[in-house]
Amino acid sequence: MQTLTTMKKNNVVEGMDLNGNHDLNFYDGCVHASKQYCTPFLLNGGFHAKEILGLVHISLFGFMVTTFHGRANCFLTVIDDLSKKTFFYTMKTKFGVFDKVKVFKALVENQIGKKFKTIRYDGSEKYNSKNFNMFYKDNNIVKQTTIPYT
Repeated sequence: MQTLTTMKKNNVVEGMDLNGNHDLNFYDGCVHASKQYCTPFLLNGGFHAKEILGLVHISLFGFMVTTFHGRANCFLTVIDDLSKKTFFYTMKTKFGVFDKVKVFKALVENQIGKKFKTIRYDGSEKYNSKNFNMFYKDNNIVKQTTIPYT
């Protein structure tokens, strides 16, 4: 109640009758809500890469109402977990994901001389096709999934 009285005195609260004999102590929790804290994420709570290309995140976004350069309305992001380096590919349809990932893999592995170890994706069907499963198997890539559409 003391907090509300102070707020009323400083003209922070309007339209509240604090002159009567009211039990307003339950409001104090609302007033102190800004003092709540969040527990931080655990540092050892998940798998993170210890080397470049140790873990690569892929995600497809689209269809966008506004098109990009070249009339593309989808885009694919590929992110290296360790370096956080992000690659961005625009696409006209969602059907070119497999080809873009293959091209990206070949390009990056040739440039830095390291192999993909793990690919993490959102678990949707577009990354779990027959072609992708053969690609993972042929290249000894571990696949990890997160919750679809996140």
